[in-house]
Amino acid sequence: MSGRSSPQELRGTRVLQLTQRYPPAIGGVEYHVARLALALSRAGVNVEVSTTDMVRDRPFERRTFPPDGGPVRVRRHRAVRWLRVPHGLGIAAPGMLSDALRARATVVHAHAFGYFPTWAARFARSLKSNPLIVTPHSNEGSATSLSRLYARATARVTLQGADRVIALTPGEATRLARWGVPPERIRVIPNGLDLAEFRGVARRRPGAPDRDPVILYVGRIYPEQKGLDTLLEAFGAVARGNQSQLRLVGEDWGGLETVMRLAHRAGVENRVHAPGILSRADLLAEYADADLVVLPSHFDSFPFVLLEAMASGLPVVATRVGGIAEVAIDGTTAVLVPPSDPPALADALGRVLADPTLAARLGAAGRQRAESYSWDRVIPQYFSVLAEVMGGA
Repeated sequence: MSGRSSPQELRGTRVLQLTQRYPPAIGGVEYHVARLALALSRAGVNVEVSTTDMVRDRPFERRTFPPDGGPVRVRRHRAVRWLRVPHGLGIAAPGMLSDALRARATVVHAHAFGYFPTWAARFARSLKSNPLIVTPHSNEGSATSLSRLYARATARVTLQGADRVIALTPGEATRLARWGVPPERIRVIPNGLDLAEFRGVARRRPGAPDRDPVILYVGRIYPEQKGLDTLLEAFGAVARGNQSQLRLVGEDWGGLETVMRLAHRAGVENRVHAPGILSRADLLAEYADADLVVLPSHFDSFPFVLLEAMASGLPVVATRVGGIAEVAIDGTTAVLVPPSDPPALADALGRVLADPTLAARLGAAGRQRAESYSWDRVIPQYFSVLAEVMGGA
């Protein structure tokens, strides 16, 4: 089978996806796996997903989910916290390992660097001949000596033996090679986006004089990673010069109390709103009502919020970390600033809010750039990788 395989050639192929969590659990990896599974299934690939019953790990919460309808079969296994380490890395699911060992799949595809699915898939690969693809969704993390040592050791065990490793950006590909992954096995395939969701969403007169400016953050309420401490300090400075509102949309990972305490300290608690987890329709309405999207992460890989913001025609203000600078282009679709720098973040937010021409230019360029991340363009690249591993290339 050639690397130029068509969807027709791959019909009937069985792919087992392993992932720590799966929708309705919230997160970028979760969204990616669900959309990829659906896109492959629509192309005639037989897709199964093996995951856990975990909703979140901060605080640790499991839930009984109803059976998943639709074309993708989802098997949920009991999550067990066997080791207390940051970011949920110590959570395992023996049932997922059993799935990987007993799978009749043609190809196993595991997600998320250092998490149980990649360990389970690599162990199964050592005992079985099923080709293994891993998408690490990795980032630099806190960049301490200990985290770098952990990354290299984990890559050696879980990634170096994979048949293909999919990086989301060229920068991630370079980092994976530095961690010891053979470059000839790395393929760069970005996250995909369903652009049809955004084409029918009308913007609600951003910048109009009869409404307060709206700054939108979408993501986990998790200051340790997402930089919400920096954002609240910056917003306190920005809000002194206008009547802007800050909306924090996302799941509380134990950080909301801290965020609201910071808002009170900055004197902006009446302008900070945290509606929690929203339905897809309500989230699209948030994008429609916003003036800009802010992402102040301390570290990140490839946040979906960047694609969604650009598809919505919104300017982006974000930190220059991880894959952010490869997706949101500084000066073209976004204004990027250093992480953990409240004055720089406040200046960027203030500039975009005060300059409708700049905001419109960034938003228009973002909408155009979002087209390159359409699933229609991304999914054929997965066909090629499947063809490579099935053909032993």
